[in-house]
Amino acid sequence: MVFQWNPVKDGTSVYSELNELADELMAKGVVAISYHLTPPFYSQVSKRSSVFHFGYSKEKVATYLDPEIMESDPIPDHVMSVGHVMTWQQIITGITLSENHRKFIKLSKEQGLSDGVAVPLFGPKSRNSYFSMNFDKSIDADDQQRILPLVSIAQSSHRRICAIINQAEVVTPLLSERENEVLYWISRGKSNGDMATILAISEATVDTYIRRLFKKLDVHDRISAVIVGLSSSLIKLR
Repeated sequence: MVFQWNPVKDGTSVYSELNELADELMAKGVVAISYHLTPPFYSQVSKRSSVFHFGYSKEKVATYLDPEIMESDPIPDHVMSVGHVMTWQQIITGITLSENHRKFIKLSKEQGLSDGVAVPLFGPKSRNSYFSMNFDKSIDADDQQRILPLVSIAQSSHRRICAIINQAEVVTPLLSERENEVLYWISRGKSNGDMATILAISEATVDTYIRRLFKKLDVHDRISAVIVGLSSSLIKLR
């Protein structure tokens, strides 16, 4: 498999890179994708992982992001340990499942997620990520030639994302206590209204802090802010 490397363009964000990846793969028949961005040496289903979904319903995403449920997913860490592409079914039928694993699989089937492709993505500085593709069908041997080029596209995108993060690590920005709080709650998926209530300030004030935060982190969206925060150890999703 040949990985194509393209330099990171000025202004490129992790979020825009992921959007482009999703658009390209879905144009090739992928129904939904999931990408786990995890600090080096952590479990791909740990609370420190930032998980990005495209193509799944809000209900399915919300269910999966419940820490108790996500941590019961046996697929990500297994495929990272074996280091090669596998289908979900190959994994769950080939490993010893705990009771929590079985509950997770049962819930997934109830949500209509029967099979997909689990992909280990490898990057510099041990920035390895779990990636999955769903085709809304069972995967068989005949699909292999179709899947491999898609894996190559995902790996290439992951390398660009690693480069974006590495660039962001050059200087760790100094945030105020309140800006750190806002960044933490952004990482928890809270809206401006939620943060206003939690921090007992107005939504306008929250918006001001977010704009200051984006400027200091040199980002233009919430997802990129969280990723820079994680990679710079400004936040920890504990």
